[in-house]
Amino acid sequence: MSKLPRWRALFCFLGLVSALSAAEPVIPELRGMLATGTDRRFALAIPGGDTAWIGVGGKFSGWTLSEYRAAQDAIVLVKDGRETVLKLSSSTIGAADTKATLADAEEVLNKMKFEEMFGKIIEQQKRSVIEMTKSMTGKMKGADSADVAEFQAKVMDMIFAEMKPEEMKIEIAQIYSDVFTKSELKGLGDFYGTPAGQAMIDKQPDVQKKTMEVMMPRMMAGMAKIGPMTAEFTKQQAAKKKAAAAEAAAQATPVVSP
Repeated sequence: MSKLPRWRALFCFLGLVSALSAAEPVIPELRGMLATGTDRRFALAIPGGDTAWIGVGGKFSGWTLSEYRAAQDAIVLVKDGRETVLKLSSSTIGAADTKATLADAEEVLNKMKFEEMFGKIIEQQKRSVIEMTKSMTGKMKGADSADVAEFQAKVMDMIFAEMKPEEMKIEIAQIYSDVFTKSELKGLGDFYGTPAGQAMIDKQPDVQKKTMEVMMPRMMAGMAKIGPMTAEFTKQQAAKKKAAAAEAAAQATPVVSP
C-alpha cells in the first residue's frame, strides 16, 4: 500500500481534530442568577469568551436554556439533543480570567445609571430615617417632634453631603474593578442593558422604599424592648458593682483575735 502524501495526511489529521471538537461542544459556565419578580436571568459564559444573561428559552453559544429546576437550583442546557445540567456550585471561574479595568467598571456603572440611582436611594434613606425619628420622638415626653425632625434632617443632610454621587462613582468603580473579573463585568453590563436590567435599576428606589416600610415596624417593635432591657442590664450592673465592693471591703477588714 502506497503512503499518503504528507499534505493528505495533514488534512486527515485536521479533519479528525475538527470532528472530535464538534463531538465535544464547549459547555458554558453558570456564573450567576438574578430574580426580578417572576423573571429569572442566568449569566452564562464561555471561559475566556463571551458572557450573556438569558432567561428560560434563550440561546447562548448554540445552547438553549430549556428549564430552570428550582428544587435543585439548577438550569438545563440543550444542544443537538444533548442535555447538560448546571449548578452554580458546579461551575468554576478560571483563575486566569482577565483582571477588570476601571474602564470596564465605569461602563457597567454607566449602564446602571449609577449617579441617578445613588441619588434617589440616598434621598429615600434620608426620608426613612426622618420618619423613624418622628415616630420615636412622638412618644417622648418633653420633646417637640417637629424640632427633633428638623434637627435630624439637618444632621442627615450634613452626613450625606459627603456622599456626592459623582465622587462615589469613582470609588465604586475601583471596588468593582478589584472584585469582579473582566468577563463578569461584561456579563453584568449585558444584563443591565436588557429591559429586565433597566427595570431593576429604575425600580430599585421603589424597592428600597417598600423594603423600609416592611422593616420599620419590626425595627420599632425591637427598639421598644430596648428600654426595659437596658434598665434591667443597668440594675444588674449596679448590683454586681455593689456586691464586688462589699466583697472587697470584707477582705480588707482585719480579723481581730480574741
